[in-house]
Amino acid sequence: MTERKTADDTTGVPPAPKPRDARLDLLRGVVDDLVTQLKGGSGDRDRRRQVEEWLRTLADKYPEFAIETGLRDYYVAEATRLRQDFDEASELAEKLTLGRQVEGFLDRAAEYERRLASR
Repeated sequence: MTERKTADDTTGVPPAPKPRDARLDLLRGVVDDLVTQLKGGSGDRDRRRQVEEWLRTLADKYPEFAIETGLRDYYVAEATRLRQDFDEASELAEKLTLGRQVEGFLDRAAEYERRLASR
């Protein structure tokens, strides 16, 4: 039984991406860029939280993007940034608030680590 060649096979030109694949590639580029910016601490905290919330909804919808890995790395990076703020703080109340925030981000990172390990 011989395989039937398509026009693309004879010309050596790769087939055009399927419409769904093209849409996913566009979205993947957006997601990758946002995760990189989150990990780098771009924008203010409120904007980072908005991006984080959106990415969390996308993580369930598009598991093939590995968004959970990016979010885990973001939480660790944010905890590291907050730890630096903690070291610079002089008031006990501010240190307490920052310490709780560090713990919260590390807890979220650990949750994503557990999710990734269970797959």
